[in-house]
Amino acid sequence: MTQTAHDPGGKVRLRLPDGVVGGARFSKCGQYRQALTRDWTPKGAAPRTVLFVGMNPSVADAAASDPTCHRELMFARDWGFTRYLKGNVLDWRATSPKDIPHDPAIACSAENIPELVEMAQQAELVVLAYGKLHQRYAALVREAVSAIASTGRPLKCLGLNKDGSAKHPLYLRKDTRLQDFPMPR
Repeated sequence: MTQTAHDPGGKVRLRLPDGVVGGARFSKCGQYRQALTRDWTPKGAAPRTVLFVGMNPSVADAAASDPTCHRELMFARDWGFTRYLKGNVLDWRATSPKDIPHDPAIACSAENIPELVEMAQQAELVVLAYGKLHQRYAALVREAVSAIASTGRPLKCLGLNKDGSAKHPLYLRKDTRLQDFPMPR
């Protein structure tokens, strides 16, 4: 029996900007993406790294981006970073939030939060940008944010939604300023 490749949905795949080298780490089954990287550090220079933490991964991989990752990369470049890391509270690949499994134990693999911590340790700062997640994932959000905060890296966001979640960056203005992220109670 042949296993078909996991289709996360969305069809928008964007070319990486010139000079940007991409990388990605997926589960063996292809349903999960724990890490995405983009590096444009000049030769001989030390990288300046930022980690964005979103809701869940979509179609971006080592060779192509999706609209959210492309937007975050543009923010990172505008802020003077030369290396962009991307992780997510949930690592199940789906373009539409309605396609994320309802069971939090399936929506977030056991490898995800340790990978978020590892990436946070490499970053100068962490930008939380996961948007409004369904309440059933609240415990995972708290666990992920707490684990990332334990690294001591500054936690930032691009604003807060009414429910206290970090705003999703896709539709925010290019000049949106970073602000401190208040730890959820």
